[in-house]
Amino acid sequence: MLRINYPQQALHLVVFLILQVPFLYKLVLFDAAFGFFYVGFILFLPYRLSRSLAMGVAFLAGLTVDIFSNTPGIHASATILIAFIKDFWFGIVIDRSDDDIQLSWNELGVWGSVKYLLPLIFLHHGIIFSIENGGFNSFGFLFMKVMYSAVYSFVIVFALSFLIAPKTRRI
Repeated sequence: MLRINYPQQALHLVVFLILQVPFLYKLVLFDAAFGFFYVGFILFLPYRLSRSLAMGVAFLAGLTVDIFSNTPGIHASATILIAFIKDFWFGIVIDRSDDDIQLSWNELGVWGSVKYLLPLIFLHHGIIFSIENGGFNSFGFLFMKVMYSAVYSFVIVFALSFLIAPKTRRI
């Protein structure tokens, strides 16, 4: 049975967006790595949540970031795609058949987090930067920007997931 604490999820969304929006342009490393850690909220939505609900939440989160960063629909489209494929990707990389899986650091561990989060964050950033770039012109620079930003965002999302994970470990 899927148990979702909706008030807690709404609070997490607000916290992620409040942290993301004011620091969106301030979290840049060496003009190459951009920290889009709001995608972590989408990735940690409960497993087997209704796909349409997940995509609706992803749209609102992406649209909020788009509004404050003056990017017309780029973040919304990337987060909708991530919300659409996250359960499918989780089923491929993690060997579990339990429906009551909490996507958290406690459940995934370090290696599970790397296998689940990093490729989806890389895809998210690839979509954002390729649309922003107008295609795959300057592929080397685009790939470098996506790679550095994905690793940077992964570190932030991983740290936040560790901080908001429940303190007790399920057996």
